[in-house]
Amino acid sequence: MTAPSAPTTTLVAQPGPRGGRLAYYRRAADAAYWDELWESRPVDYRRARTGHLPPHLDRAVRRRLRPGGRVLEAGCGPGEFTVALAARGFDAEAVDWAPRTVERLRVAAPEIRAWQGDVRRLDVPDGRYDAVYSPGVCEHFEEGPEEVLRETLRVLRPGGTALVSTPCFSPLLRALLRGTRGDEARGGQDRAPAGEFYQYAFTPRGLGAVLRDVGFVRVRAHPYGAFATVWEYTAAGRALSARVPRRRLLPLEAGLDLTGAAWLSGRACLWTARRPVGPPVPGQRPRAPEAQPPTVREQHVSREDRSV
Repeated sequence: MTAPSAPTTTLVAQPGPRGGRLAYYRRAADAAYWDELWESRPVDYRRARTGHLPPHLDRAVRRRLRPGGRVLEAGCGPGEFTVALAARGFDAEAVDWAPRTVERLRVAAPEIRAWQGDVRRLDVPDGRYDAVYSPGVCEHFEEGPEEVLRETLRVLRPGGTALVSTPCFSPLLRALLRGTRGDEARGGQDRAPAGEFYQYAFTPRGLGAVLRDVGFVRVRAHPYGAFATVWEYTAAGRALSARVPRRRLLPLEAGLDLTGAAWLSGRACLWTARRPVGPPVPGQRPRAPEAQPPTVREQHVSREDRSV
């Protein structure tokens, strides 16, 4: 099967407090989309079965998760994180709303409990998990990430840890968009974005505020992927990608992430947060004003452990 079609993506910068957010329009990321996507990509679980995780996740798991705890990967896709956690001795479970993707994981790892479900309405009791990993999920809901994050809070035990990964609206990406045609400064006209809503990218401060508003505490942002924005959005990066496989640059990128370079150019961000030990208190501080309508910038295109 071929991968889902990738039409031209429309990027719309939505201004607001804490840097606003970036909306992507191309094709809705529904269950059918994810089944098609994951079926188009071969998955090799051999490294996951040794407990291997990417550096940003490995650091978070070692520092934040209690060994042997019960962990849910909510929106698991192929479930490599779940397989790796199980190999490390965790009681790991997985849920996704794409039915063929879930069945594929069940066949590959029958020892793992995996089921089809909606991450906004999980059929599990309150406080079931010591940790929940949300791997690039909450950004795909046009109404915003709050419903996913509230459900994550509900199923965590008091003191439990949430790991939430989303695309990052980095300073470099904001600067690159300001320099494109259609920019408000160049007299661009308001117009509806092409395509269906696909996802948001958030600033570290922006999603950090949302996490606190729904009731999380000890919120920390960890941007990663220092090369990826340059690789994808600049002419020099695209020229380099045609000559050098990106996997050869991953060790250098990991080193740059450790130096804090990803705070300027990171393609994604991992947030860590805790459910309060006492009853969660949503809206612990006044909610920021809603972002303004997406009327400004459009582009058509084919430090570690810091508190936010």
